[in-house]
Amino acid sequence: MTGLDQAITDYTTRLFLRHFRSGATAALTAPSFDLAQDADLLRGHWAISAPVRQFLDYVLTHRHEAQSLLQFVRRTDDAMARGRIDARATVLARAVAGHPSLVVAEEPLRSFNTGPNQVVAWVVHQAALHGARLLGLQSPVSAYRTLIEEAMAAVAAVKRLDALREPLKHVATNRRPGPGALRDASRSRRVLYREAVAAYRALAGVEAGDPAALRAVLGSTLLAPLEEWRRYELAVAMGIGTALAAETGAPLRLSILVVGTGQPILRCGRYSLYWQQGTPLFRAPPLEPSEERLERALADYGMGLAADRPDLVLVDEIAGMVIAVIEVKYLLGDTGPVRFREAVGQVVRYARGYAPDGAGIERLIGRSLVALSADAPVRVGPGMASPDVVDFAGIQAGALNRWVRESVLTARG
Repeated sequence: MTGLDQAITDYTTRLFLRHFRSGATAALTAPSFDLAQDADLLRGHWAISAPVRQFLDYVLTHRHEAQSLLQFVRRTDDAMARGRIDARATVLARAVAGHPSLVVAEEPLRSFNTGPNQVVAWVVHQAALHGARLLGLQSPVSAYRTLIEEAMAAVAAVKRLDALREPLKHVATNRRPGPGALRDASRSRRVLYREAVAAYRALAGVEAGDPAALRAVLGSTLLAPLEEWRRYELAVAMGIGTALAAETGAPLRLSILVVGTGQPILRCGRYSLYWQQGTPLFRAPPLEPSEERLERALADYGMGLAADRPDLVLVDEIAGMVIAVIEVKYLLGDTGPVRFREAVGQVVRYARGYAPDGAGIERLIGRSLVALSADAPVRVGPGMASPDVVDFAGIQAGALNRWVRESVLTARG
């Protein structure tokens, strides 16, 4: 992965958390998060992460390592003692009850409901809870589904172990293990308990936003789109959403990205951003002469014109209008000017389907945006009917905030 790809991945981590399509493991160095909004998804990733899977695998392969504790339970029986007799308590019980054969004894019982086992049980319960929630968000074709189902199967197998039934039955789901239980587990000579503590601390680190914990957890779970250009499209979307939130003061709401929902990728106040969708506002414009000729040429082969669509479309939901068409180009071998010309041509073509007349088309083009991964050209004209341009370095520097202020918030049809 190049330095640019790594920066794009780190910048777009919040959207990758919600990208439940095909993908590949994403390497992270300095991921960006909003813990208030991303906490549940992060806990879900923890539930299927390497620290938890390693802990579950160890429990299943060393199922007899759980340590019990000998406890004494006071019992009162008739003429039967299952342990050491408490003579004073026996005399008092017979005097009170008037029963001459009552016996009070301390019965020794082995219990697995110990502090270290409570840590184990709490981690198992949390992995089951958050893993199930993450599974509920997946589509049938999600790349995460197999990983989640394997982790959930391991959790179910651990829950069936005799040694953990008692602590799992008594685990307080709304209360974390106490300091004493964690201390005893971390000091134990048994690897089982140290693995449980490592998984517990990984979750605590993720919830606290600790960079090392986030890298350890997400480095084994997070999937990003396979193609660099698709990852960059999501990075541009993340940048636009961040700029909208900063300039409007409205909260940014990110969507779960599954196939075929028709929903925007993000919402911010009155604005919605659509990814790889024509949106319901698109109206196919009349074909130009060159397009008519192409349509006739393809018809002889049983083909029609390709269904093309913008990379990103920004919509004002209250006004019911498209604010901007955004074309994203990741440079792979081509030069910046070549991809920029291609992008501008696409913006001009798409604008015809979103604006009713010539003046409206020009205004839409002037509000639109081309996002190159690098080497954005410098505007030399007044730019009244040409899209703005930005590259990833500009996005990182806040250039999209200016575009939102000057183009988006001033839009008038």
